[in-house]
Amino acid sequence: MMNKQLAFVKSGLGLALCFLMVGAGVTPPIHASNANVSISQQAKKVTGTVTDAKGEPLLGVNVVVKGTTNGTITDLDGKYSLEVEPNSILVVSYIGYVSQQIPASGEVVNVTLKEDTQNLDEVVVVGYGTQQKKDITGSVAVVDTKDLLASSGSSATQQLQGKAAGVYIGQTGSPGSPSMVRIRGINTVNDNGPLYVIDGVSTRNQDLSTLNPNDIESMQVLKDASSAAIYGAQAANGVILITTKKGTKSGQPRLTYDGYIGVQKTGKKYDVLNSMDRLNLDWEAQKNNIAMRDIGGYPSNPQFGTGDRPSIPNYLTQSGAQGSTTIDPSDYDYPTTTYAPFSDTDWWNELDRAAMIQNHQIGLSGGTEKGQYNLSANYFKQDGTVIDSYYQRYQVRANTSFNVRDWLRVGENLTYAFTKDNGLSANGAESNPYSWTYRASPWVPVYDIAGNFAGSKFSGTGNFQNPVANQVRNKDNYYTRNRIFGNLWAEADIFKDLTFRTNFGIDYTNRYYYRMEKKNPEFSESMGQNNFEEQSEFNYRWVWTNTLTYNKTFNDIHKLTVLLGTEAIRDGLGRKLTGRRYNYLFEDNTNSWVLNMGENNNQRLANSEYKGEFALFGLFGRVDYSFNDKYLFTGIIRRDGVSRFSKSNRYGVFPSASLGWRISQEDFMESTRDWLDDLKLRVGYGQTGNSEVPRITNYAMELATYPKRSDYDLNGQNNSTTTGFILDKYGNEDTKWESTEMWNVGVDATFLNGKFNIGAEWYWKKTTDMLIEAQYSAFANPEIKKPYINFGDIKNTGVDLNLNYRDSKGDWSWDVSLNLSHYKNEVLRISESDDASLWGAGTRLDGNVTRTTKGHAISEFYGYKVNGFYENVDEVLALPPLGQSGLNAESAKAWVGKFKFDDVDKDGKLMERDRTFIGSPHPDLIAGLNATVTWKNWDFTMFWYSTIGNDLFNNTKYFTDFWMFNGNKSERMRDQSWTPGADNSNAILPILDSNDGYSGKFSNSYYVENASFLRLKNVVLGYTLPKSVLSKVGIQNLRLYVQAENLLTITGYSGLDPEYTNADMGKESGGDLQRGVDMGGWPSTMRFLFGVNFAF
Repeated sequence: MMNKQLAFVKSGLGLALCFLMVGAGVTPPIHASNANVSISQQAKKVTGTVTDAKGEPLLGVNVVVKGTTNGTITDLDGKYSLEVEPNSILVVSYIGYVSQQIPASGEVVNVTLKEDTQNLDEVVVVGYGTQQKKDITGSVAVVDTKDLLASSGSSATQQLQGKAAGVYIGQTGSPGSPSMVRIRGINTVNDNGPLYVIDGVSTRNQDLSTLNPNDIESMQVLKDASSAAIYGAQAANGVILITTKKGTKSGQPRLTYDGYIGVQKTGKKYDVLNSMDRLNLDWEAQKNNIAMRDIGGYPSNPQFGTGDRPSIPNYLTQSGAQGSTTIDPSDYDYPTTTYAPFSDTDWWNELDRAAMIQNHQIGLSGGTEKGQYNLSANYFKQDGTVIDSYYQRYQVRANTSFNVRDWLRVGENLTYAFTKDNGLSANGAESNPYSWTYRASPWVPVYDIAGNFAGSKFSGTGNFQNPVANQVRNKDNYYTRNRIFGNLWAEADIFKDLTFRTNFGIDYTNRYYYRMEKKNPEFSESMGQNNFEEQSEFNYRWVWTNTLTYNKTFNDIHKLTVLLGTEAIRDGLGRKLTGRRYNYLFEDNTNSWVLNMGENNNQRLANSEYKGEFALFGLFGRVDYSFNDKYLFTGIIRRDGVSRFSKSNRYGVFPSASLGWRISQEDFMESTRDWLDDLKLRVGYGQTGNSEVPRITNYAMELATYPKRSDYDLNGQNNSTTTGFILDKYGNEDTKWESTEMWNVGVDATFLNGKFNIGAEWYWKKTTDMLIEAQYSAFANPEIKKPYINFGDIKNTGVDLNLNYRDSKGDWSWDVSLNLSHYKNEVLRISESDDASLWGAGTRLDGNVTRTTKGHAISEFYGYKVNGFYENVDEVLALPPLGQSGLNAESAKAWVGKFKFDDVDKDGKLMERDRTFIGSPHPDLIAGLNATVTWKNWDFTMFWYSTIGNDLFNNTKYFTDFWMFNGNKSERMRDQSWTPGADNSNAILPILDSNDGYSGKFSNSYYVENASFLRLKNVVLGYTLPKSVLSKVGIQNLRLYVQAENLLTITGYSGLDPEYTNADMGKESGGDLQRGVDMGGWPSTMRFLFGVNFAF
């Protein structure tokens, strides 16, 4: 298999090598340089300073004599010096500013540039190249990096939230946690993560926490197939292009520091009861149980006695203790356990804390015409709001480029990052630390009277784990990662308009996992043993890209760019080694962990090798054509081959085409030009692929070794066996990658001299040949895994809208942007049967809570619909509750006050078929509003983010609102439960019943809540010191600011965070089938920061 993959790549690399030989075999022309410009005897020196409208000097402004190559750029102070001939015209230009032509009439020529609010000539990064903004015909969202850096966080994807229409970002407050990114809906039940391309190197790694956001120069999102098809089989879920900062030609080094320090805190906690309220609730539930079932007796509890009211002891007794409840501890005899005083523990307050967050970045950049450099070093530390949790990152970057000859340029972009954390369980579904705070009994203290951890060994307290004990015992465990990411590149001008570029990139990751799982004797289900585990793994990916670009303008009206390229990728190259042993004598001294109890039958050593290795080779081309700046065309075609599929289905072709019409350039629009700056219509169609399949060797059969099942009797006497291999998974050589086709129609308009901009788009997207596990009902051997087949279609339609208004008056300026997006997701088929379904991962509830089936969106919530309560016995008898048949009046009393589930099919019975769709996690609208106002040296920024129309399935209610688990209970249960003989018009929960295994047992609509929210994500107030002050101490720029994040949230959702994202949503596949199920993960945190930016 390895040899076949290697040959597959070598065949492609040969073609790429031809590109290199072409470049090496052509003698490039000699171009004139600034040093070769002839200056006549009458030449004079002109000097000056270039500033912006506020008088601030601009670095790197181009100052060129019109019609010549004689030019220079401004230094750190905005100054320039240039030899010119008499009557020369200076052309002064800078990206983002309006160019000026000024006569060089004197020896000093100072220039003030105005910001270009139209910015139509802005150069935008697209696949394997660049385009002017006015020439773009596809759907490309350009993200302002200033808006990104206005938010703190470990990852650029966290900061992308709300900054681009059509891009949904899900995140949590867990330190260093990756974000979940979805572009224009959900395309598949498999991998929905976008492709990231950083400095021309593609990566499938969805975790960008090792990329320092301060290093980002630009970010573009390719949202439609007409722009993303250039990436072929990797682009079905969209592409995010990131370019890091490069050096300048200023001739002087520029040293910068950007940093902040602050504090984080959770904004909300679970509304659970104190000890007395919790005990009274328990007693009331037991009383109702006794009355409804006529079983007699009184409420009782091993710790709190028997009677009409609970009897509060001074001490709680653990299982195995001898003696009675007493004030005097000497009356007890405990062989192995101790006791604890009755308590009123707020477990949230014991676990939660105010946590520090800090970020420090030092940068050094500069260069000359011959070479440029940009160096940076970064340290980021985020302590978790859960005690003893953290994430930290050390990162360095070096970006350099050199003009070896006038026609030859070389360079590299390289970063190394080291990360470390111990918060691996922070989002571990219902077992994360915050979830234990409501699963723990409030009357149990953190520590017993002997100073040991207390827990659920006390009878009648359930089976919770002490969350403080868990964090303390795990504080020395850690997970580290080393990542090297970057590329080497060379670019040669073969002819005047023909450029060859080769780019070799690598993505190497090394991970190490260190964990001592210590004994937890206070836990009622403790196994009484410890274990130590280590994991070590590495993986690397290389990408080699070669392109030829022809760029030519004919007769000033025909602009033509032709791009041809090849790309070869090898990925999944690595190994993983895991080892674990049990029953160590010591837990606190790593030097003695080699000593264990020697119980070999309990030891386990394991190792495994990656099964993820694969190769990809692609040929691609793009044509961009513009006629008279009015009529635009872009055509793309790419052919990819991927080793993950059999030879018959390995290759695919992905074409796209898009058209643009700049109506504002037409003669008949002449009368509108005093208020309409630009108006462009766009339409595009394209196809992309998804080669991130569920199983990399899906087309082949898989063999495996299992005890007993794969043993062979060598002599037929059943006394001599050896372990062999058996079939473990059926293969399917007919599988191929998923294909996505897409239509995009858009309009872009700029009004009032660039003050107002609007962009609106409608799209239609359909994924076909989706890979799903075969839905056949029977196989020859049910123990053998089913193969994946191409049998699934999903459609997404939607609208993206961007609005921006910017203006200035006197010392005031403002910039307001609003982006809105809406999408509708629909499954068209997943099987030959219309009733076939894919289910999300199970919970403790009976029946899966999400269902994916034809005619509905992915991961809609599914269960029984609550239709009030049974108010009396007659109602119970009229419609037997689920699972109860032949009820008589006596037994029916136990159901009065319980949930009444809707009989959907109206057959008089409650059956499995009465389950129905009860909610959807998909929002109707996603919105982001960013507003910046400046006055003199002050700046103020405010960012709001909202989703409307989405639901969450609040699975934490299983523990807090019903008697399914013996932990703490919610205030809702105390205040809003159905009560016999009372006015129950405000009741939302059934009658308190300690024996209720019905109301909360099944997935039902009570768990579903509207999770729409409006959140003030970010507020920043900054002040930049005047240049007149800074120049005296040699500082070019100094800005101080204060910042608050997640300051206000408006929502009706009762859970911790309406932005909840599933723990596994950041994974490469599968998480979207469980979308929106709130298992109680780590909430977003409020942050208060102080920061500094300075340069000299």
